[in-house]
Amino acid sequence: MSKSSGPNDKLMLVFGLGVVMAWVVIAATASYFSIVEQRDISDSQLTVIGLLGGPALLIITNVLDLFKGKETAKINILPEELQAGVDATEAEKSHVRMLEEHRIKHDLSMESLRQKHDLAMDEFNTTHKRTPDDILDYQDFDETDNSSKKKK
Repeated sequence: MSKSSGPNDKLMLVFGLGVVMAWVVIAATASYFSIVEQRDISDSQLTVIGLLGGPALLIITNVLDLFKGKETAKINILPEELQAGVDATEAEKSHVRMLEEHRIKHDLSMESLRQKHDLAMDEFNTTHKRTPDDILDYQDFDETDNSSKKKK
């Protein structure tokens, strides 16, 4: 039973199951004695089988209709679920493509900036006629007191 079953659902389950099981047991017993033991089914047995058979068949029919309705609802909602899955997959693929496009643009931009920097450094080194001693002479900044120290 589901979590939301109320007292009516429980009553129908107990009553319906009782009626159907009683009908099946009585009909099976009567059939057994009729076929195996070669006894005739009495009018009272047929009356009981008939009286229980009507409600039992209605209950069985209603249960089958309920099952059919639930399955029909599942089948009707299936195309929407499939379309939602396709849409989600397409959105994810689109997002991944967009991220990849931005990554490639960023990499190209960084490469362009690196090349510009290298060209500017080459131009600076070429136009300012530096000696090897000037290149080796640089300042190292100590982060603790912000004073510069010359190194050689």
